[in-house]
Parts: sequence; structure tokens; C-alpha cells
Amino acid sequence: MTRILENLEELLQEAGFSVWWDRTDLRPGDPIDPTIYRALNDCRAAVVLIDADALDAGYMRREVNILTFRHAEDGLHVLPVLLQVEAEQVRGSTLGRETGIDVQLALHASKKQNQRAARETAEQIAQHLLTESATWQRDIYSPENRWIDDVALCLESTSRKALRRAAETLELDLPAWERSSEPGWDIAAALWSAEREVVLEVIEDVAYQLPSGPRERIVNYAIPLWAHLRAARIVRSVSVEVRGVGRAVSLATRSLWLGEYLARRAAAGNRKARVVRLIDVHGESTIQDLVGQSEATLRRELNFPVETPAEEVSASLRRRPGQQLYAVLRSDTVNPATTVAVTRELQNKFPGIVMIVLNHAGSGAWISSSITPAFDPFPPEDERAARKFVSDMSELSGGKKIEVDSEE
Repeated sequence: MTRILENLEELLQEAGFSVWWDRTDLRPGDPIDPTIYRALNDCRAAVVLIDADALDAGYMRREVNILTFRHAEDGLHVLPVLLQVEAEQVRGSTLGRETGIDVQLALHASKKQNQRAARETAEQIAQHLLTESATWQRDIYSPENRWIDDVALCLESTSRKALRRAAETLELDLPAWERSSEPGWDIAAALWSAEREVVLEVIEDVAYQLPSGPRERIVNYAIPLWAHLRAARIVRSVSVEVRGVGRAVSLATRSLWLGEYLARRAAAGNRKARVVRLIDVHGESTIQDLVGQSEATLRRELNFPVETPAEEVSASLRRRPGQQLYAVLRSDTVNPATTVAVTRELQNKFPGIVMIVLNHAGSGAWISSSITPAFDPFPPEDERAARKFVSDMSELSGGKKIEVDSEE
């Protein structure tokens, strides 16, 4: 791997690329994890070298999760390269299951382990990047960076001691963190992909030191972190899969708050993203009646008058680039066919909408190819932990607490 990287760095620099490699670009005193997170969030393309050791490595899962989310969010070019492992091994590993990295079109390195084979693999990677580079966006301000910047701004009112405790909880390299010029940014960057128990501990510690405004904002930014990046990436990738075509994802829960905050996690703090709660699908109403009720809600949210023809609404939405509109729909009291029919009707009427459909884990609606599972599986114990996280976190804001056992 080292020989491949040395050759690749040389080849890419000769081709005019700016290359970031931790071995050469991490300087003495740099905070390791936050510096790597910054590089992952700023890059325009990423090469992921996967060998046997990477399949179950925690640091690989954290870093690849960020890359796959950015791939879904802003089209980041991610190139997996398999070193002495097969695609099926990756898919069946912890890395493959938790990040969903697409290895179907991965490059396969030579089975030989010598300098010539390393050079050939590096040349193959460099040629691929040169071929694909014309499609990269020139300037990418990633959604993660937007979220991290906002959280770091909230942390400016926090004492240095509290930030240091947060760095300890997040297991950052403390001596390096102490020398950082942006300690708040480093904390926020680590929070973005941290486990939910760690997030709660950090926010619990800093929230009480903040004025009411920043405290409420940082809690609102942290609550969506109940959802793993993998689930958020699935929601996000569904929303950009085909421009102008509606998509639906499933979440095995009745909790509207979990559905709403999954959408907000997927939007990565985008202030222009809208999350709409639709009326529950239930009762003896016809499919058209159920669609009509939700359609009225969406028209109000999108500012379309009642008299605007449906064709005009659809045409207008198809012309809006980059729109992020999420609709949360609970449908656990009707038969699966009704759930599928209602979601399809709404998708046709409102192109580009992403529907998060809430139902129980055994619902037959999930068999439909038109509904993608965001959590598969989403076991009861995980839902209980998620509900408790949302409830505990909401209490920190000083506002209305979301009760853990409430229907909300």
C-alpha cells in the first residue's frame, strides 16, 4: 500500500492535482482526526484503498461514511481500490454493511506484491482520475462543512475547560488539539460522525454554559444526530437519484420526530431544506381522498394556490434545481397496497419530493421496489435508544421536552 501511495502521489502531482495524504500532509502538532475530517470534507475526489485490515477498522468506517455521504450530497467522486480482497468480502464486512460503499465498479489492484505491480496500480488509479476529472465540480462547499461551521459558531461561547472535556470525550489527540487554531471547529467536526451516546455527553456538558440562543441552536443541530450517517446518506442519495422524480424511503417506527430528524440529518443543516409532516394515512377514505389531503398540505408549504392546475405544479417543480423537500407520512393503520399507492400518487404530483414513510417493521409496504429502506433492520432496541436520545437532547434546550414514550 505504501508503494502504491508513493507512486500515486508522484503521478497525480505531475498531472497537476493537489494531493492530500496524511503521511505527508499531517504536520507535527496537528490534531489528527479533525485534520483528516477537514480534508475529507474539502476534497473534490477521494481514493479509498481497501485491504483486509480495513474491513473491520473503526476509523475506516468513520471516514468512508463521510465520503459516501458527500457522494450522495454533492456528487463527490469516490474511487474504491481493492487490495488483495474481493468485492464480496467488502460487502459482507462491517465496512461494507455500515457505509454502503459501492465496490461494484472498484478498481482491482494486481495480486502481485512488488514495486512494478505497485507502480501499475498507481498508474491505473491516476489514469482513472484524469479521465473523470472533467466532471468534478470546481468549488465544493460540502454540507458537512456547513453543519460543522454552524456548530463551531455555537461553541464560541463555551469555556476552554468545557471544550477540553469535549475533546477528551471524543477521544481526540489532546496535545495536538491544545495547539489547534480552531478548537471549536475540531470539536464540531468530530461530533458530525460520533456515536449518539458520545454526542449526548458532549452537548450535555457544553449546553448549560451557552446563552439561550446558541444553546437552542446547538441542540437543534445535534438532535438529528440520532440517525447514523449511513441512514442519512440513503435518504440523501434517494433525493438526488433522478432529478425531478419523487422517491420514498421507509423507517420502521411510528415516531414523527424520528422521521423528521432523519430528514434534517440528511439535509445536513441546509436552511433551505423543508420538512413537512403529512396527515396520517388511516381510516376508510379512498386513495384519492388520502392523496388529496396530503396534496393540500404540500401545496400550502410550496405556496401553490388551490386553483393552480396539477400539471403546472409538476412542471414548476421539475424546473427547480437542487430543491430539498422532505415529507413525513405515517401509514401503519392501512393496508400496504394503500401505502404504496398514496406514496406513488404524491411522487407523481410533486416531482423531486422525498417521502419518509413510517410504518411497523413487518409492513408489507416495504416489499415494494418503490420504497427504499433507510434502516434495514431498525430493531426495537435501537428505536428505544433513538427516542431516549431525542428526549434527553430536547430537554437541554430549555424549551418543550419531547417525551420519550409519547406518540411524537
